[in-house]
Amino acid sequence: MSTTDTDTENNYTDSPFLRPDLTDCLNIGNRVNNPRQLIHKEDWQILFDTDDEVWFLDNGNERLSGLIQKLNPKRALVDCEPEIWNVPYNLLNHVCERTAKERKKRMTQLVMVATHARNIMDHHGLGNWSFKFNNAKNLGSCRHTGMQIQLSRKHALNGTEEQITDTILHEVAHAIAGPFAGHGPVWKDIARQLGAIPKANEQETDQLRKTREKVKSLHKVGDSVSFFARGRYHFGCIEKMNPKRAKVLCAGGTWSVPYQRLEKGKPN
Repeated sequence: MSTTDTDTENNYTDSPFLRPDLTDCLNIGNRVNNPRQLIHKEDWQILFDTDDEVWFLDNGNERLSGLIQKLNPKRALVDCEPEIWNVPYNLLNHVCERTAKERKKRMTQLVMVATHARNIMDHHGLGNWSFKFNNAKNLGSCRHTGMQIQLSRKHALNGTEEQITDTILHEVAHAIAGPFAGHGPVWKDIARQLGAIPKANEQETDQLRKTREKVKSLHKVGDSVSFFARGRYHFGCIEKMNPKRAKVLCAGGTWSVPYQRLEKGKPN
C-alpha cells in the first residue's frame, strides 16, 4: 500500500456538526486579543483517536473516508483502502456526529487552558513570549531561545486546574529566572514568589512508577544507605520515606534522594 499526503483545505459548510468550529470553542470571553493564535494545526490531534472513522478531501477535492491507523505528531495515517493517506489533523472530519460533538469538549478545554496560560504570562511580563501545546512527556517546558512556553496536551486535558496552573507558573518562573538558572535557588525563589511549587515536575510513566515502587520496597526507615552526589559518595541512614524520595540523614546534613540512586550499606 502506498502513502499519500494531502494538504487540501476542506470546505466544512455542508456539515457543520462533523467537525467542531474553533470559533465556537473560543466563545469563552475576551481575555486575550486573538485567541486563535493559541491553537495550532497539530492541536486538532486531540479530537481524534486510533480507529476513528473520518473523512477528508484529497488533492483533487474528492471526498475520501477511512479509519485512523496511527496518530503521528502532525498528521494521522488514514487507511482508505487501497491507499493510506497522511492527513493533517485540521483537515479531518468525524463521520459520526455524536463522536464529533463529544470530542469538541476536548478542544474547548484546550482553548480554556491556553487562554489561562496566556493571561498568566501577560500578567508576569511575558507579553512578548508565545505559548504552544506539545506531546512531550514533561508537563511543561520553557524555550528561552524561541521565547516560548509549552504545555503538554495530555496534561492540559487530564490535569486539575490547580495542577495546570502550577505547571504554567513553573515555566513562567523559568522564563523570568533565565536560561542558566535550572531548578536552582534563583528559580526556586521566583517560583515561590509566583505561587508555584518550587520543584522539578515531570510526568511519570507507568513503567517508571513500577520501577520506583519496586526499588522503594527494598528499603525501610532506619536502613543504612549510600549514594553518589556532587562528585562523591555519601553515607547515612534513611530518616523518612516519601513517595518518590528518601530523606537520608548524613554526617554533612540531610539529603532528599530518589530511591533509584540508593545503595544498601556503605559504598564499596
